[in-house]
Amino acid sequence: MSKPRILVGQLWHEGHSFNPVVTDRDEVQILRGEPLLELARRSETAFSGVVRAAERLGYECVPVLGARARPGGPVAQELFEEIVAAFVAQAGQGGFDGICLELHGATIAQDCVDTEGELLERLRATVGPEMPIAVALDLHAYLTERMARNATIMTGYRTQPHADMVETGERAMMLLDRILKGASVPRGVVTFVPFLMRGSDETTAEPMRTICAQAEDWRAKPGLVDLSIFNIHPFIDGPRAGQAVLAYDDGSGIARDASQALAEVLWEARDRFTETLPSVADALALARDSSTPFVLGDQGDRVLGAGPGDSVEIARVALEQFPDLAVATVVYDPDVVAAASAAGIGQTVSLSIGASVNKSLRPLRANWQVTRLGRARFVNEGPYMAGVEADFGDYAVLTAGALNVVVTTLVPNVHDPAFYAAVGLPVGSQKAVVARSANHYKLSFAGSAVPVTVDTPGMTAFRPQDLPFERIRPVHPLDAVQWTPALGFVALS
Repeated sequence: MSKPRILVGQLWHEGHSFNPVVTDRDEVQILRGEPLLELARRSETAFSGVVRAAERLGYECVPVLGARARPGGPVAQELFEEIVAAFVAQAGQGGFDGICLELHGATIAQDCVDTEGELLERLRATVGPEMPIAVALDLHAYLTERMARNATIMTGYRTQPHADMVETGERAMMLLDRILKGASVPRGVVTFVPFLMRGSDETTAEPMRTICAQAEDWRAKPGLVDLSIFNIHPFIDGPRAGQAVLAYDDGSGIARDASQALAEVLWEARDRFTETLPSVADALALARDSSTPFVLGDQGDRVLGAGPGDSVEIARVALEQFPDLAVATVVYDPDVVAAASAAGIGQTVSLSIGASVNKSLRPLRANWQVTRLGRARFVNEGPYMAGVEADFGDYAVLTAGALNVVVTTLVPNVHDPAFYAAVGLPVGSQKAVVARSANHYKLSFAGSAVPVTVDTPGMTAFRPQDLPFERIRPVHPLDAVQWTPALGFVALS
């Protein structure tokens, strides 16, 4: 007998409504066919979990495509339309029993803020109302009613930093398997909570630690099929962005109780989601006196939070206040790479670097020696996104005193020590290195550097008052919002 077949695919990009750098073809890795499945089998993503679980359960995976890009500005609309068309065309051929996808959930395109809702709506129109569709989502998904209505079941990461990506993909596939083997289609509800987080969102610390423990208590109750809390990416300007609690049950009604109870707990804790971070100078002073290297997470310009990666604020403090401290950082500035490449290795160039996108920041001017040129292509060591290839384009290492700045032509989504090894600056050779991340880098630098996330300016600082939000409003803390769980509740079936 032939194996039952599952249509599988991936779309992973986290968007920022106020980052003007369009995510175009040179920033998006697209794989199809068997190469996509092979990568899933040897890497550590939610899509890896989907494929592994499907094959373990005896299904044949029918791959559409996997499209991955670093977080950043909106995906080029034409490219997004091509990706959606590929999914719809494959789905229209039929010959499969279910669909299981990894979607980030916070992808945006130039003309569409609810891209996953658009994709799922077009898929549903193609395959009809009875085809089961399961989706694995990032914890920071911009969950929309359209997404939830067009999927049969959706489940999200439960950890921040995201240590359970593979498990989430596996869970999505097992929930689909449950339906395909005769279980009743679960009934879903969602409660939207209108506030923006301003930090303190890690699930191992308060207030999320207690909230996540309460979610686990709900998951243990009879009748609840699945439950996800979405701390929606806080830089998307879309209707009902904020927080969301999505729950499914077997018809017992417990999903509504769980969703509304946890939404109320989130709302009551809304002003606890703030944090005070150390300054760059304080962190570098600690690194100077440490026998172990430090890794500084750049809170204000974290590419993993969809920033442009063009800030040089950490480099500025290092150069001006710690000129003898071996510090390596990274910045996006294609024009500077071109100038350094034209000058050549060993030459000294007087250049201003950085602030090429975010004009509210300041560039850093110095006399730099060009010490290395090459291509910033490597494979993440993990555990976060282990086995996934990264490519930050051509690079130039510019050195001033003990400071090394790696300048790249593609936006550098640095969250793994393999990057610094690839550009000839291994972590162990420095007193401090910089990650373009505030949370997830802690997973991959564990054991090689002391992680400290520092307070810096930029598009990804938790300062919503500095961003021109419009469609999301009214939202706390930008507006005086009167809210109850009943106001945010939506029954999906």
